[in-house]
Amino acid sequence: MDPKTPSFIQDSLKKQGESVKSQKEIIWKQKIAEVNEITDRLGKKIDEKIKKTVVAFLAYKFDTIGSCEGHIAENEEEEHGLPYPWVEIYAPVPEEWQESEGEKKKQLEKILSMNNFRQQRKMMLLLEKFYQKRETPFDARLIFEKIGIFGGFRIQSFGARMMTIFNPEEKKQRLEIYRKEMEDFTDFLKSEYFSEK
Repeated sequence: MDPKTPSFIQDSLKKQGESVKSQKEIIWKQKIAEVNEITDRLGKKIDEKIKKTVVAFLAYKFDTIGSCEGHIAENEEEEHGLPYPWVEIYAPVPEEWQESEGEKKKQLEKILSMNNFRQQRKMMLLLEKFYQKRETPFDARLIFEKIGIFGGFRIQSFGARMMTIFNPEEKKQRLEIYRKEMEDFTDFLKSEYFSEK
């Protein structure tokens, strides 16, 4: 604090900062509780190793619609999910979209696309800041993969889709590298969230 600033103003500013931090802590805890209750169509809960990422995305007001920590099956019967971590972001489709036609439907589609593009831009700025001084294997870098036709996207490592050509040992190694990248991004998001005024 500036020694020229009166102490009562310094105290007031300090209390405001503490109040904002405690509000953010409350929101973060609410998002943890929400994530612990989310289930997919089969009734399965969010994978443990991607939960913190989903919490961070929700705290930043991203519209998440699916996620996976990455799974490598020992045999085909056990196979489920994808062999890399990912989170999908897609703005809610307006309820009236299904019943709409013509110009009204086009307007709603434009709004949906714009909402998704705003989320892409916000995520792009966060990733840009995350990678400013970060050294990481190129294939581990987080990118967007387009989903749907209205600008939805999936956050995953650049090399994720190439996992199919790796042998089992390489898959395990890449999975750990890709998980670490997602975890590090999550830690970055949490740190940024609590340091923002």
